[in-house]
Amino acid sequence: MHSPTQHPLARLAQLALSAVASAIALVALALLPCEYVHERSALAAGPGALTIKTKEIDEKNGEWHVKVRIDMARPPSMMHTPMRFTFSKEAVDERAIMSKGAEPVHHRVVLETAAKQIVGLDIDFADASGKVFKSTVFEFDLKRSDGYFEAGEYVVGLAGPDGDVGNNQRIVLKGDNPPVYRGAMDFTDNKSTKRGMKLQTVNSGIDAGSDNKEVAKNDTPEAKLPTTGDVAPVGTAPDMVPQTSYNRTAEEETVHEHPGCGCVAAGLERGSVGGGAAAAALGLAFVVSRRRRRGALVPLGTSSAPRWGASGTSPLGTDK
Repeated sequence: MHSPTQHPLARLAQLALSAVASAIALVALALLPCEYVHERSALAAGPGALTIKTKEIDEKNGEWHVKVRIDMARPPSMMHTPMRFTFSKEAVDERAIMSKGAEPVHHRVVLETAAKQIVGLDIDFADASGKVFKSTVFEFDLKRSDGYFEAGEYVVGLAGPDGDVGNNQRIVLKGDNPPVYRGAMDFTDNKSTKRGMKLQTVNSGIDAGSDNKEVAKNDTPEAKLPTTGDVAPVGTAPDMVPQTSYNRTAEEETVHEHPGCGCVAAGLERGSVGGGAAAAALGLAFVVSRRRRRGALVPLGTSSAPRWGASGTSPLGTDK
């Protein structure tokens, strides 16, 4: 028997169908979201394994106690191997207050961008005798006071000296985060509310206080002032201007008859007649002395006084 030969058109049809299927597969792979590709690469398993023993942990005194198991592909070269835990915060347990006076309500809030925190620790792979193993169980604490960790959901990854170890794991930290007010804001002004400082009675029993017997009791009825409104004078009030301000001082008595600057010319004060006479005598003596001096100047060869002027008179107006 002879097998029938395949028609050339059928062979071409099969080749065309296989080419179309390959093209469709390539297009579908190209249209995959980038986030999906990155997530698969991030979750790709490295050598070894990471297992979290405590998937959900309750908060105690602001801390969460984590217990993990680490399996390496081979025993590490050091007993204490430095390794790095990477925590990615994906969701937060929010305590929301929806109205004034209401109790907080827990809400799961998913974060758009996962904030990451790296915790570096030295993992011990040896026992008391110093023998190094490829597997170990390790425990450590996460503190709220560090500023990153709070009640929420996290993705944990582990990396060692040779790269990533195992797959990423999920962990939930339980606790009460600080409450957040999510209710409507009220901007109305309540007139009945009192403003200012809130005063309250404080009595330590040492000094001032209503129960202290050593304090002056000004609020008792016998210590109150008269309520009639009349005020009775007590004693004599002093004058606003003292009487001694009208008395003259010694300086005022000295310049009483000489207003102005208070200066007195020498020889002109009262009772100084001798000073004026002395001045007059001094002037007369000067005139006489000058006259005698001029009379003594007689030219040589003459018997009489010279003629000083054309009219035959002396400079003092007397005849020759």
